[in-house]
Amino acid sequence: RKNNGHIPRPKNCFMAYREHMQHKVLAENPGMNNKVVSVIAAQMWNKESDDVKQFWKDRAQQLKLEHKIKYPDYKFAPKKKSQK
Repeated sequence: RKNNGHIPRPKNCFMAYREHMQHKVLAENPGMNNKVVSVIAAQMWNKESDDVKQFWKDRAQQLKLEHKIKYPDYKFAPKKKSQK
């Protein structure tokens, strides 16, 4: 949980992959900002084999189960955008 009591959403397969690849991308490109890291990770993801994507889908399911154990009462409730 973050300081304000917010519970983060469980990671999907791409977010788990991106988090893993971020370290590799930043090691090869120190100081790169997160937006560019995400673009590179997305390009890498699109080139991955079905086997690699399946690995990350399985990993995301595992993370989802861990999240359910850690936060049993969690329900995704997106906040509505307020009108300006």
